[in-house]
Amino acid sequence: MLIWLINKIRTLKLHANRLRIEFILLCVIIFGSIAFSYFEGEDMGIWDALYWVIVTITTVGYGDFYPETAGGRITFVLVALGGIGTIAYIFEQFVSFSMKSEFKKLFGSGEVKMKGHTIIVGWNAKTEEAIKEIKIANGEFLVVGSELNPAELEAQGIIHISGDSTKSDTLNRCNIKEAKMMMIPQENDSETIMIALAARKLNPDIKIVATCETREHVELMREAGIDHIISYAEISGRLLAHAITEPVAVNFIMDAITSVVGFNLKQMRVDENTKLSDIPPGENERVIAVYRDDGFIFDFTPDSVLAEGDYLVLASFERPGHAGR
Repeated sequence: MLIWLINKIRTLKLHANRLRIEFILLCVIIFGSIAFSYFEGEDMGIWDALYWVIVTITTVGYGDFYPETAGGRITFVLVALGGIGTIAYIFEQFVSFSMKSEFKKLFGSGEVKMKGHTIIVGWNAKTEEAIKEIKIANGEFLVVGSELNPAELEAQGIIHISGDSTKSDTLNRCNIKEAKMMMIPQENDSETIMIALAARKLNPDIKIVATCETREHVELMREAGIDHIISYAEISGRLLAHAITEPVAVNFIMDAITSVVGFNLKQMRVDENTKLSDIPPGENERVIAVYRDDGFIFDFTPDSVLAEGDYLVLASFERPGHAGR
């Protein structure tokens, strides 16, 4: 609380200084325009005087207007002393603000204004694979974590936020309230649960997907509000076992979950009660399963009636000779 109060006071003082400088500049412009127009006679209109003041304080100095009276020269000195210094200070603040923004972006200490994006927690091999899939789907995302490599992420053009993912301040800088999904591919189940609890508190509607290293922690993750749990040890163990006896089937599964050219799986939600034949799949797509009431249905025909809320699992593929078109 004390640190927050100190930062708030600093922000208010900085804002007050900026307002004071802007007020001084406005006074210089108004005073210089009125005074120069007054001292230089009737031929010097107020708009010409305003033009002269702006040209003077920006140090452009075209020379088409110049003071010919003593009062005009005194006005020039006052405008030059007050205006040029003020303009220089404002320019310096602008450059400083721009540099700070770039540094914040580079080191992940800023905040984002993204909406409908995916927040990926941590950077590891699983994160890199997930990002490949998200990029193929043209989804917006960012990476957040306390042990990131800013230079590497910046080189890849990946938006990142540095900080403790269990802290509200870090998640707010990720604009979690406007985020659509959070992905937590962590190796520490306890940390995964803490991150999910913090995220769910800030955004009750966010969809959370996480990996689970220990099968016994699956139920705890569900209670923490994680929507989809990938039991890494269980899945990898099953694939290893099947790879010995059924390697072709394992290759099929690996191709199905990877967005490679040639074959892919996707889902389609049914929005109203209808027959399967009334929902024609896209070109080169086949319906391979119907998902209903947390279970899959494989025995169906074109006349099968689908209910609102069902999902179709589609296999999409490219015919030989059409890849890359």
